[in-house]
Amino acid sequence: MGIIITIVWAAVVGFIIWKLPLFGKFGLQRKTLLAVYGIHVLAGIALTLIYSYHYPDRNLADTFKYFDDSKVLYEFLFTDPIEFFRIIVGYKSDNIHLKPVFEQMNNWYQINNKYFYNDNRTLIRINAILMIFSFGNYGVHLMFFCFCSFLGKLFIYKAFQNVFKERKTLLFLSIFLIPSVVFWSSGILKEGLLLLLLGLLFLGFERWAENPKSIKYFLISVLSVWGMFFVKFYVVITLTPGILAIFWLKRTQYKKPFLKMGITHAICVIAFLIFHFVSPFHSFINGLKWQKKNFYGLAKTMESGSVIETQDLENNLLSFILNLPEGFINGFFRPFIWQGFSSPVVMAAALENLLWIVLIFFAVKWFKKPDSKHLSYFLLFFSFTLLLFTVLGVVTPIIGTLVRYKIPALPFLVLSLFILINEEKTKFLEERIGKNL
Repeated sequence: MGIIITIVWAAVVGFIIWKLPLFGKFGLQRKTLLAVYGIHVLAGIALTLIYSYHYPDRNLADTFKYFDDSKVLYEFLFTDPIEFFRIIVGYKSDNIHLKPVFEQMNNWYQINNKYFYNDNRTLIRINAILMIFSFGNYGVHLMFFCFCSFLGKLFIYKAFQNVFKERKTLLFLSIFLIPSVVFWSSGILKEGLLLLLLGLLFLGFERWAENPKSIKYFLISVLSVWGMFFVKFYVVITLTPGILAIFWLKRTQYKKPFLKMGITHAICVIAFLIFHFVSPFHSFINGLKWQKKNFYGLAKTMESGSVIETQDLENNLLSFILNLPEGFINGFFRPFIWQGFSSPVVMAAALENLLWIVLIFFAVKWFKKPDSKHLSYFLLFFSFTLLLFTVLGVVTPIIGTLVRYKIPALPFLVLSLFILINEEKTKFLEERIGKNL
């Protein structure tokens, strides 16, 4: 019965994509949209099967553990509906009398997280709400998260259509068809929700920068940032310098992109330092420190065979700086090809890394200096990728987790390289594929 319900919901979403006018505004044919959504559904099923096989203990499988914990919260709805909704909205939800409910869950508390919001709770809450409509059917939740991922990528595609007017195919391939991005964003994980918020942020911010009087796009931007803090706060931090700079550049006709990017990043670094010294316990570095401790604790619990031995990270500026070179190498180049033998999923990511190295080679070989507008977006995409990959390389010692956490920036790494490649060298893609999208 569960399989039948899942198929029905997948068909319902497909019908919505085919008929709803909204999906006719993205510049892609309906059959293309259905094909992309279908790929995400298949990826979600594959991810579920792999987790089922690889993690016989569901408490260790990310795609199951949030779903299983949400059942505890959902069942509490029938015991005390008012307290249930207070927990959902986070209003006085840490009262001592609710502790027996939370202790039934495996992921509501994090042992090493003393100062920061536990973003596991966001997924538990969302799944608990969904259970009101799904009645505990896992497949319905899977379809929801696949749709979130798909919709987020559509928003990203729409946001940057004007930047890639003549390179529609490259934009499409970079956003929708990178294998690891499709795979990891199609499960009941934070990545699908994160991509939805990222897409809303980019679309809202792009439109707001074009028309600062627009209250609608301003609110979309603000609410997206707010939501991302409850999913993965460090993604907002690493995106902030670049997106503030692109706002400035759009308002000044993209003049002097290097200077304005440099000034914006310098201001963000100064703000980062001031906040660190004023409130060290709530600083970004302290958040990364405790996140790293959580990962090592997780690796020990899972008896992971893919742990990277990294330097200790302490809550001080010197320790953070000393970790950066290692973080850069880990973020950009791991997993190495020989590390891929530990898992087919890791091997796929290692082969993808080789593909990006090949793409870098062609970006150098076929380099063409971009105009100021495209250079501005290259700097935005590269800034986000560089900062996120380096932070993840510092804080994530488990290779499998590192592979997954990198996916929000992977499309932008590829787009930044495509901007540098002479459009004449990729013209054949537009002639053969672009007209069919």
